[in-house]
Amino acid sequence: MSFLVAMQVMSTGLAISSALSKGNAEATAYEMDAREQENRIANEKIIAQQRHNDRVDEFSSSQKVNEAYFAFLGRDVSDRSFIAFEKKNKETAYSDLRRSNFQSLIEIGQMRSQAEQDRFSGRMAIKKSRTEAMMAAVSGFSNISKTSV
Repeated sequence: MSFLVAMQVMSTGLAISSALSKGNAEATAYEMDAREQENRIANEKIIAQQRHNDRVDEFSSSQKVNEAYFAFLGRDVSDRSFIAFEKKNKETAYSDLRRSNFQSLIEIGQMRSQAEQDRFSGRMAIKKSRTEAMMAAVSGFSNISKTSV
């Protein structure tokens, strides 16, 4: 085998190896991005639960303050105006909770979608690298056959 053919064989091998390595590296990077999205999902769930608990605590505290204030004013907590006031506060609090929970669900859905998109991109990077490796092999072997003639 001539020196030129040997160099072309090595060059072809390196091109194939390089294409496959590049695809694997890209797929690994995309997988890491997808895992980061999954971590963000877990964090968002915790944050959503904390917001929920904080709003419930805030409502409970507000309710106690209102009862104490009404008692200080010498008004009965069974008063219709107080009951209506508390009912409105409760509706507002639960509306806030629903809105916050819905917002978290939307954000989690977006993060899941991004994670799936990252994984898809990783799979496509692998396929692309295999195609590039195959093209390098065909091109390299074609050059080798031209040189060895």
